Amino acid sequence: MFVNKLERGRKKKLITFLSGIIFLMILAACTPIPFSYDYSILYSTVVRVELVYYDQPAVRQVSDLFGNAHRHHLDFDFELMEYIKTLNENYHGDLFEDLSSFEMQNAINQNNSPSGLTILLQYENGDFDVFSSLYVGRFSFEGEFIEFLGDGLWSEPFEELVEYFFDFEWE
Repeated sequence: MFVNKLERGRKKKLITFLSGIIFLMILAACTPIPFSYDYSILYSTVVRVELVYYDQPAVRQVSDLFGNAHRHHLDFDFELMEYIKTLNENYHGDLFEDLSSFEMQNAINQNNSPSGLTILLQYENGDFDVFSSLYVGRFSFEGEFIEFLGDGLWSEPFEELVEYFFDFEWE
């Protein structure tokens, strides 16, 4: 009888331990993965940097709790984009250095599209990234959504980047 109680106690401890391990694994899987640009990749592959205003009326938050938010992200509609300014190539390196110093979170709740003032990074192959205060994503040269990269920057650092590199004045 004493042996059965001892055995049940060990089983309970084992079950508790395994439950804890499973809980930690689930918790780790839900932790947002940070994203940051690699300076050398940006410098060697980005051919054009533009400041645009993207007026997407259908932007909304989607949940990536189960890893399926990509299905709800919108393609980039060029008709909703208003060109503002192209960054002089002499300043690309400085901008890429700043962008690579920021770490953005790939959060569970994320916007499904950029909206508002946006920096557009165009790659050699025509694909492009859009970078705003609330959204960083990658699109094909035709505007098809490829990948959500992160939540962007807080408003203040984004506004400072735009002011400094594009000589933009906020209204």
